[in-house]
Amino acid sequence: MTKPNAFPVVDCHNFIGEPWGTRERQTATELVKKMDANAIEKAVVFCFPYRNYDNEYTARASQEFADRLIPFAMIAPTYEDNPKDTFRRYVEEKGFQGLALYAAAHDYKMTKTGLLKPLFELCEQYRLPVVAYSGDEIYSDPLHFIDIAQLFPKVNIVMLHSGHMLQISEAIDIAKRYPNIYLEHASGISTKVTTSIEALGAERVIMGTGTPYWDFEVQLKKLEVAIEDEQVRAKVMGGNFLRLLGN
Repeated sequence: MTKPNAFPVVDCHNFIGEPWGTRERQTATELVKKMDANAIEKAVVFCFPYRNYDNEYTARASQEFADRLIPFAMIAPTYEDNPKDTFRRYVEEKGFQGLALYAAAHDYKMTKTGLLKPLFELCEQYRLPVVAYSGDEIYSDPLHFIDIAQLFPKVNIVMLHSGHMLQISEAIDIAKRYPNIYLEHASGISTKVTTSIEALGAERVIMGTGTPYWDFEVQLKKLEVAIEDEQVRAKVMGGNFLRLLGN
């Protein structure tokens, strides 16, 4: 294990599971070993966003590694008969601490507020954060987050990838307008992290990796390059997300 950091490091973006019919996989044990090797204290986990997404795997993993893994429920409102009840069950019975959305994989747009409203109502009720994929395509462009952020100003939304490379400027502009939107830069470059902090402040940018697609080592080095001030780095790399969780 590498030398521990002077502050807790929390990664808000990790896939786990062994989805049938795909080559993607990352077991909870594999993830925790990677965390140990990189001094990652805690990691938010949710299942791979295929049609056969498996929240039960996430539930078992978070019980096995209760001190390391933070479970979020992947919910596809287009596939569930009653998505709000499904989400409620994972929150109330399994101890899940947030909602994960992946519109691009589940055949809806982030503009579909009627579809998302029941899930956000539950997040508002239980004060749970949302992590949602954002890209440079028609399903979850950063501009598509405007309506749901405006409708639920008390629900904190982490925009995963922040529009990837092409839409980062739009993501920053939207986050400026809506203080409940936070930016995460997995797959982005160090200068965009710096620009986001300069535009929004250190409290509105959050570390996420997207393992197993990206590596802890790369993301940690990116933040080291992007953020010189250790107090700012402590916020981005853990403090901000722990605050969203109420810790």
